[in-house]
Amino acid sequence: MGIRGMLRAAVLLLLIRTWLAESNGPSPTPKFHFELSSSMPEVILDLFNCKNCANEAVVQKILDRVLSTYDVRLRPNFGGAPVPVSVSIYVSSIEQISEINMDYTITMFLHQTWKDTRLAYYETNLNLTLDYHMHEKLWVPDCYFVNSKNAFVHDVTVENRVFQLHPDGTVRYGIRLTTTAACSLDLQKFPMDKQACKLEVESYGYTIEDIVLSWEDENAIHITDELHIPRFTYLGRTITSKEVYFYTGSYMRLIVKFQVQREVRSYLVQVYWPTVLTTILSWISFWMNYDSSAARVTIGLTSILVLTTIDSHMRDKLPHISCIKAIDIYILVCLFFVFLSLLEYVYINYLFFSQGPQHNRKRCKKPRRVVARYRYQEVVVGNVQDGLINVEDRVEDRADPLPDSPMQAHLASPESLVSLVLTSEQAQLATSESLSPLSSTPSQAQLATGESLSDLPSTSEQTVHDCTIHFHGFLTNDSIIPIKIHNHSEAHGDGDSEESLSSESHGHDSSTSGRLMFHSGQSAY
Repeated sequence: MGIRGMLRAAVLLLLIRTWLAESNGPSPTPKFHFELSSSMPEVILDLFNCKNCANEAVVQKILDRVLSTYDVRLRPNFGGAPVPVSVSIYVSSIEQISEINMDYTITMFLHQTWKDTRLAYYETNLNLTLDYHMHEKLWVPDCYFVNSKNAFVHDVTVENRVFQLHPDGTVRYGIRLTTTAACSLDLQKFPMDKQACKLEVESYGYTIEDIVLSWEDENAIHITDELHIPRFTYLGRTITSKEVYFYTGSYMRLIVKFQVQREVRSYLVQVYWPTVLTTILSWISFWMNYDSSAARVTIGLTSILVLTTIDSHMRDKLPHISCIKAIDIYILVCLFFVFLSLLEYVYINYLFFSQGPQHNRKRCKKPRRVVARYRYQEVVVGNVQDGLINVEDRVEDRADPLPDSPMQAHLASPESLVSLVLTSEQAQLATSESLSPLSSTPSQAQLATGESLSDLPSTSEQTVHDCTIHFHGFLTNDSIIPIKIHNHSEAHGDGDSEESLSSESHGHDSSTSGRLMFHSGQSAY
């Protein structure tokens, strides 16, 4: 008997076996029991035993049998040992981490595995995959996310649920969902912070006496290779579990923490570089002229407004919390530097316009005093000496001798007064060239003595009515030292020089001071 004949016999026996399994009534033919030789190929044995094959009729028979006595309201092994439920998660995306709402959104596949002996079958060795319609017919754990704010199961195009039944009664339940979970962010180091957002899984109603949750293995959390978190970089994850206590009992809680780090590149462009450039811009006022008030104030105020706008923009993206963030300290330091630049301008402006002019006047007062004294010595000494010499010449030309004292002198006649006035008008002021030999040899040019002055007629005091030049002096060693000249041409001159000279004149003894005045009908000097 060849191989072809053996295949034909195997197919015939398989058809007979299938017909007998599908029949509901009593078998019309007796059952034959035979065994195939062990030398038969394994493929032939599998076809004959039909453990790795199943058709619609076999699956329907299995489901009808196991569900006929199944109570969905009771957990597996009710009244006995707790049901161990292993959990695994496959993360497909983490959409966003919100600082304002303190949460994050995650989309994942949640898989739960447990064993329900009521669902065991022996007709085939294949696993049965069932759709979401079985969710209402089978018992499932009541797991939920402790820190979830909102969650939903995807239902496009159908509700994303799946069941896998194993021959020994093991059930693997998978669901695709998206949840928004709370995440308490620590923003003290913002924007250079690291965060750990956790996801907690727990049974809602069954205590550890009914259900014991556990991670499937150390790699129970799987992350897609294409995971991208906006504004964050994924660092890793850690899984833990703990037992929590409530007044209803103890529950097992599974915790997974996703560790992320904030990307600083976007903040460099939006915050750090603009604030640095704005702060440096405010320092330009240090090199501006102190008179450029509008430019310096504009730069300072503009810098403050820019920093305030950036700070307000950042505060709109952050929650209103009491902790001080690193970005707040940074912006505050920038504002402090800009404020110091404005304060520097105010201080310099105060120093220049309040103490500056007084200091400059003090510095220029001494040179101006020296110049005034020099001009006084040149002009006054020369003019007075020339005037006195002309007066002496006129007196000597008179025929009558002068009396010993002015008190004994007769009053001057009108002719003598006219000649004296004409003489004073004809007298020219000494120039600097004519004074240079005089000042170099003071011994050769002597001032008028007191005796010569005493010989002047008393009428000379009556002629000093229309004076345009006033001369103040004092007597020392029978000579007159001039102190002050009042000249209409210099009456509106330097006030500081006149004050300095007048202050010197008051220091001398009043007993020895004298005054000599020449009057002229016209502006003589």
